[in-house]
Amino acid sequence: MYYQIMLEANPGNPLLLSNYAKFLHEVQHNMEKAEEYYRMAVLASPGDAEVVSLYAKFIWETHKAAARAEAYFEQALNFACPDD
Repeated sequence: MYYQIMLEANPGNPLLLSNYAKFLHEVQHNMEKAEEYYRMAVLASPGDAEVVSLYAKFIWETHKAAARAEAYFEQALNFACPDD
């Protein structure tokens, strides 16, 4: 309920969106909603390496979609270390 109240006040906050997605995934085991909120977090902050890597981890753990997860992990690495 806390996350829902905070998201009503800050609907585009990538930190809230990703934390709520992680909560839905790891605590409530609601994979559909978790994926929805991870996607919103990535859209809210597409250059945020942490948000993108959390979504990549979710994709790997829930869908076992290696190529898709790897693409997001690579994207996160590029954001975190653009010169490396």
